Amino acid sequence: MKNASNLIHRTKPYLFVAPAVLLAALFCWFPALKGFLESFLTVNQAGKVLGFAGLGNYRILFSDKAFLSSLKITGLFIVLFVPANTFLTLLAASLTRRKSRHSSVPEYIFFSPVAISLSAYSLLFKELFRGKSSVINRILGLNSGWITEPAGAMVTVVILGVFLDFGIDYILLMCAFRSTDRNVIEAARMDGAGGWRLFFDMELPLIRETVLVTVFLALKDAILISAPIIILTEGGPFRSTETIMFYYYVEAFKSGNRAVQNSLASLVLSLAACAMAVYNIRRRRQP
Repeated sequence: MKNASNLIHRTKPYLFVAPAVLLAALFCWFPALKGFLESFLTVNQAGKVLGFAGLGNYRILFSDKAFLSSLKITGLFIVLFVPANTFLTLLAASLTRRKSRHSSVPEYIFFSPVAISLSAYSLLFKELFRGKSSVINRILGLNSGWITEPAGAMVTVVILGVFLDFGIDYILLMCAFRSTDRNVIEAARMDGAGGWRLFFDMELPLIRETVLVTVFLALKDAILISAPIIILTEGGPFRSTETIMFYYYVEAFKSGNRAVQNSLASLVLSLAACAMAVYNIRRRRQP
């Protein structure tokens, strides 16, 4: 009887997570494995396997100039978006890291972007940045075409991306600041540290893991961005904002290209798995 009770006690945690594991297997792991295997096969639009393709689907993918262009555009977006998002969210979190009587006001403002859907914000930005007579131009006194010009369209997408990611990243960093050991901070203050030195030498290193998490989240969002581009610029002008996931959307959903669909999905999934592996290895090496 005691052994049976111990067995039930040991298996209870697994029973709690079993539904989540089953759902993940059905809707994530199995489709991912199926797509990876089909990336080495020739499959028609109806899903029927016609034969073995080997690396043929990947050769088709990397021989497409539109795909190579989308890689460059995605890289440019990552270079612009990730540092800007990290800096601005870290700045906002550092300014509100001390809880006070009125700190809830900026907290609500900074966290508010998560209250409205991505599509609604994308449509709003489309109206704000539409053409040289846009609302933003009138406010700032500019004459930029924004989403009608390649450079302006990329800047607009970066601004929208930062705006959409801001709330979640801010709350993570703000909570990390407030959960640091105050005794360590006060001890450093008593030793003479203060101002910027206290922030950069003590507080910021204490939340470096959370900062790294937000960087990885931003990198993930930069690679997978598609819906805001579909609504805001539709990949234009002149394909200047056609990222790899927008390219995937056009080829897989509009053209029904199963070769591109499976090979690109498997490629992105493999890159994500490698990034997570690097992150986990780094965490295990931390003292």
